[in-house]
Amino acid sequence: MKFSEILGSVRDNNSEPVFIPEKWGQGRATFGGLVAAIVYERLIQSLEKPRPVQSIMVSFVAPVAPGELDIQTLILREGKSAIQVQSSAYQEGKVVAVMLVSFGSERESIVSVLPEMAPEFKAPQQANEFPYIPGLTPDFTQYFDYRYTEGKVPFMGSKDTHMGGWIKLREPTSKVASVPEILALLDAWPPAVFTMLKKPASGSSLTWTISFVEQPEDCTANDWWQYQANIESSNHGYSHIDASLWDKNGRVAVISRQTVSVFA
Repeated sequence: MKFSEILGSVRDNNSEPVFIPEKWGQGRATFGGLVAAIVYERLIQSLEKPRPVQSIMVSFVAPVAPGELDIQTLILREGKSAIQVQSSAYQEGKVVAVMLVSFGSERESIVSVLPEMAPEFKAPQQANEFPYIPGLTPDFTQYFDYRYTEGKVPFMGSKDTHMGGWIKLREPTSKVASVPEILALLDAWPPAVFTMLKKPASGSSLTWTISFVEQPEDCTANDWWQYQANIESSNHGYSHIDASLWDKNGRVAVISRQTVSVFA
């Protein structure tokens, strides 16, 4: 199933379990960006008047397998400007993921600090493409077009704590990039710590926090987006990685921090 078809099935069956298809895996688990996108898509349906999303926090409690995914949503608090909503995803009666989303209307403020524009990268056409190799690269990577400009591909023993490049969804679309699509584009990159390993090893996201700086209204998931990640620290089996995603105009769309369990 294409990304748009998966999200469409979530919208069409807003009270039924969501079906996680095959071919979206990363090892023994489903691609975390897809899980987050699905949970958010179901969560947003619980709001009568959604406000701009400000932040999302996700805890990946257990691997999500292909098949049915039950999602339960609870509005924790709704104020004049902010709403906080929690969704929990279940498989076989056990929690596999929890999402907390904060929505908030814009308000006037005397404080204004603009984020930095996108870093200087070589053009996507001049950058190295990350190929999809069946049986070697994760299944879900076939749905994305990657172009590396910083760091190395996973398991190449890099000493650089930075990794980045360009990314877009391969599936054609002319619609403005949605929050679920932005989540997928952001999480589609391998954890930066994998580039420092010299041989394949397992790893998985433990927690993920995403701050939405600006959701562009003139960009699609087919446009080239710039991504850059930096390993802030990595020891004792856990890696803490900060990352940003810029739209085609060089504006920061989201900033994230991820805690990754590394089994190496």
